[in-house]
Amino acid sequence: MRDFISLFAGAGGLDIGLEAAGWNCRYASDIDDAAVATMRANQSARTMINGRPVFDGTFIEKADVRALTGKDILSSIGAKRGEIPLLAGGPPCQSWSSAGHQLGFQDPRGRLWSDFVRLAGELDVRFMLFENVRGLLTARGEDGVPGSALNTIRSKLLDVGFHTSVSLLNAADYGVPQRRVRLFIIGYRNGDEPVFPMATHEKLSGGDGIDRRAWISMRQALNDIDPVSDAEIIRPSGKLRGELELLEPGTGVKSMGKPEATRPGGHWGYKQGAFMADPSLPGRTVTAGAQQDWIKDSDHGVRRLSPRECAALQTFPKDYIWPEKVADQYRVIGNSVPPALAAVVGASLLAHAAKKTSVPKKVSMVLSPLDGRLQAAIAYTKREEIRNGASRRAAPSKRKMRMAVG
Repeated sequence: MRDFISLFAGAGGLDIGLEAAGWNCRYASDIDDAAVATMRANQSARTMINGRPVFDGTFIEKADVRALTGKDILSSIGAKRGEIPLLAGGPPCQSWSSAGHQLGFQDPRGRLWSDFVRLAGELDVRFMLFENVRGLLTARGEDGVPGSALNTIRSKLLDVGFHTSVSLLNAADYGVPQRRVRLFIIGYRNGDEPVFPMATHEKLSGGDGIDRRAWISMRQALNDIDPVSDAEIIRPSGKLRGELELLEPGTGVKSMGKPEATRPGGHWGYKQGAFMADPSLPGRTVTAGAQQDWIKDSDHGVRRLSPRECAALQTFPKDYIWPEKVADQYRVIGNSVPPALAAVVGASLLAHAAKKTSVPKKVSMVLSPLDGRLQAAIAYTKREEIRNGASRRAAPSKRKMRMAVG
């Protein structure tokens, strides 16, 4: 069993997944009161995952990462610099998320990764595991170029001695009943590169001759937990109720999109909080807000997915303890890494950590190229910026469009 330190721990999804894989969380912190209370409640209750109690012996505290030092953290757990092999965490993602304003480095939360980098160096860990939204892949840095934000982060990590391997992982491809795509970065020392785990599931198994299982559906996951009670049911009202009643599973109410140079009719999307889930597929991404997807329940009619159901789609233990307020429940659940995905990544990393790696004497300070598929995604975003950037920025905002119509 190897130790790790967790920052931006949230409700502990990444941490308990790593623990399920065989890692041991020595320290965990977050600035959110509800998140810290959630970790402590499950620690006290000795909630189990994979046959072991979560956060067993972990030092849990509320802390602002900007005020933390490696010395403070190590002192709190009685460890020495270089003794803990892994730093894990997911700095706030709202700055890069498509569901937010995408202010990136202009948002103070978009700069907290720098403290993650700083502490990785101060702790002198062997590996760093960083999780964030897929939007970080193509996010613009201070130069305004798609992909440059990620390049900046990787370059700063290289400055403190970490090479980086980057991948987009779809949780559904690893046995999670949710189509949640997230960016993972593994930081490693020169010549000590781990590999990301191979997918274990796919939408239609056996298509390419590789033995993978079929995706786990939302229906399977929700059938594994107790049915919702009357107190958990949230029904739509007003105009939205009528719109939802007409939807087929897997469709949503379309939102008015901005006209673009290559899309004069508008780049439409689904209106947030107005999508009807398809139970035969893994769920869509569980978000941190109350605007979750709806389902057509044979017993209760059209209703919103409850926090407990969202936790099941995230693969938390059935008896995991959540905050009292529903808004807090949705937030800490939606902000979490699915423990089952964390466990797969953690197992692969643990297997590599067990190896004795021969580190080259000459330290390379060259940033390794991204995987071809990731480079292609960045190149596509750059082409979109050339074609539609100006027209997209010139188009009126949705708010102004609604005001004009009204």
